[in-house]
Amino acid sequence: MDKELLSHYKNTDYWFTVDDKTITLNIGRKNNDFDRLCERFGCTTGAFITACNPQSQLLTDDENKGRNKQLATHLEKVSQVYCFSGAGQDRDQQWPPEASFMILGLSQETAIDLAREYQQNALVWIEHQQAAVLIDV
Repeated sequence: MDKELLSHYKNTDYWFTVDDKTITLNIGRKNNDFDRLCERFGCTTGAFITACNPQSQLLTDDENKGRNKQLATHLEKVSQVYCFSGAGQDRDQQWPPEASFMILGLSQETAIDLAREYQQNALVWIEHQQAAVLIDV
């Protein structure tokens, strides 16, 4: 991944909603709300993944919705995970928001496999009481 794209990913707010509460993750930062969510659901890991805009190539809204619907269907079949809808939005607003999912309880290996399957450059990974990190896949 080139440095400019990496910079955009790091300058993005990754947010998701749980029970009408929005939780926002930022690369390199811990998040107390995420930690409480882990404790509530008995999980220690979270992966923030989208199926939108594979390899950072902009698709139409309909194409992105279709890809995310496929990802949602895939996630429904995975046992012992909890999924929450959200989006990623770069703070400079140079890219449109990307509908995404926060998935609690996935292994890092499975999260990377999913990101690769949906042709993503990276995913956000966070563990209980740790800072969010960007994983280049």
